[in-house]
Amino acid sequence: MPSPGLLFGSFLYRADLHTAGSLRSTWEAQFGSSIVFTPSENPLVDYYATEMGAPLGRVFFLSATAFPREYLLSTKSLALGWEQTHAPRGVREVNVDVGFLSPENFILATTKNYSHRIYLGQNLFADLTYFFAQGDLRVLPWTYPDYCDEEKKNFFRWARGFLLEILKH
Repeated sequence: MPSPGLLFGSFLYRADLHTAGSLRSTWEAQFGSSIVFTPSENPLVDYYATEMGAPLGRVFFLSATAFPREYLLSTKSLALGWEQTHAPRGVREVNVDVGFLSPENFILATTKNYSHRIYLGQNLFADLTYFFAQGDLRVLPWTYPDYCDEEKKNFFRWARGFLLEILKH
């Protein structure tokens, strides 16, 4: 039986139209109390600004309780709905990436197929972003650049330790 893990949400948003607090309320209404992390480095902000406009903010939410792995599918479906809700003129004001942190790895859910992605069903794919080996987090050749900086990797190292403590009880 696979162990449960923590649900993850990355919200990239128009900071002049939305707040991290309102997005946190949306997230926590579904998944309960969460850990909040605001990264200082966001390498893809300029890339997304061409689509979404500026200024852009970014915040991560991590569930404070464990969920079954199967929740990744429904969480991504919710995220796609949130993006549509925040696209009043067909232009996204909020981009939501979701993932699942387990003791073994961290997986992002995506609608885009690629050679290294595994089909999950419902037109969604799993993108292995990190794996944990020999006590440390490892990136892969396809890990998105905005997940490769030390600040974010340190957050996920800490989050894995938090998860391991939850699973002990």
